[in-house]
Amino acid sequence: MLRKIFLTLIFGPCLLIGQKEQWKETCLTDSSTDDRYASYSPDGKLIVFESNRDGNWEIYLMDSVGQKIQRLTNNHADDRRPTWHPNGKKVLFESNRSGVNQLYTVKITSGKEQILKAQSFSGEPIFAAFSPNGKNIAVSIQDSEQQSTIVLLDKKGKLIKELVQNKHRNFYPKWSKKGREILFFSRKDTNNEDDEIYRFHIKTGLFKRLTEWPKHNFCPSWSADNNQIAYVTSMEGTRPEIYIMHADGSNKRRITFNENGETLPNWHPTENKLLITAYRNGNFQICVLTP
Repeated sequence: MLRKIFLTLIFGPCLLIGQKEQWKETCLTDSSTDDRYASYSPDGKLIVFESNRDGNWEIYLMDSVGQKIQRLTNNHADDRRPTWHPNGKKVLFESNRSGVNQLYTVKITSGKEQILKAQSFSGEPIFAAFSPNGKNIAVSIQDSEQQSTIVLLDKKGKLIKELVQNKHRNFYPKWSKKGREILFFSRKDTNNEDDEIYRFHIKTGLFKRLTEWPKHNFCPSWSADNNQIAYVTSMEGTRPEIYIMHADGSNKRRITFNENGETLPNWHPTENKLLITAYRNGNFQICVLTP
C-alpha cells in the first residue's frame, strides 16, 4: 500500500507500474493538411470535423469509418469548431466571416447556413455546444487568451446568464447527458499557470475540481453514460496524451502512449470508443481509440 501511495505521489495521474492500459488507434484520415475537432453525430453514423485541406478552415462531414467526405461550408473565412445539434440535422460552428468570431448553424442535408443573430455580448464566442434538449447553448466568451467567461445562451444566441465568471480563462463547456452539469477547463485556482478540469452544476452553481496536476489538463468529454470522462494531459517533455477518469475525478489512467501526441477526445454516443485528433506524419488527423 505504501508503495502505491509513493508511486501516485511521484507520477501524479499516471498509471501505477503494471497497470498500463493502452487503447488501439485507427486513423480515419490521412491528409497532407490538418483535420481536427471531430465528433460523432447523435446516432453515431456521421462525423463532423474541421479541416484546412482546401486552403482555409472549413467544416466537413464523413461517415463513421472515414469515407464519403463532404464539405459543409465554403467561403473565404475560417469556419471552425463544429458541434452537433441533438437532433443530428444541423451543426453549430464559429466563423470570422464578419471580421470577428460569431456563431452559425449549417444544415447537413441542404447546407443552408444561419447566423445566430441575437449575439448580444462583448468578446468572441469559442467552443460552443447545444444543450441535450437543443434549447440552450453553452459557450466560452473570450476577452483575451488569459480571460474568458462561460455563458448560457438561448438557441437564437441571446444571453441568458453567466455560468462561470472570474478573472482567468474558462474554456470548452461540455454538457452532461441530462443537461444538469457542464465540464470545462480553467485556470481559476492556479493563478493562471495551468489548466484544470471542473464540473459545474447549472442549477446549484456548485463547482467540483476533478484534476490537480502541475501541467495542463484540458478538453474533457463525458462518456455516453456520464460515468467516465476522457481528457488531455500535457506530459513532461512530450506532446499531450489522452487519459480517462471516473466522473468524480477518481481512477485516472493514461490510455495513449505516442511521442507525437493526441488531443480533443470525444466519446461515441453509444459505444465505448473515442474520436481524437492525433498528430501523425506532420499533420493532425482524425483517429478512433478502442479498448
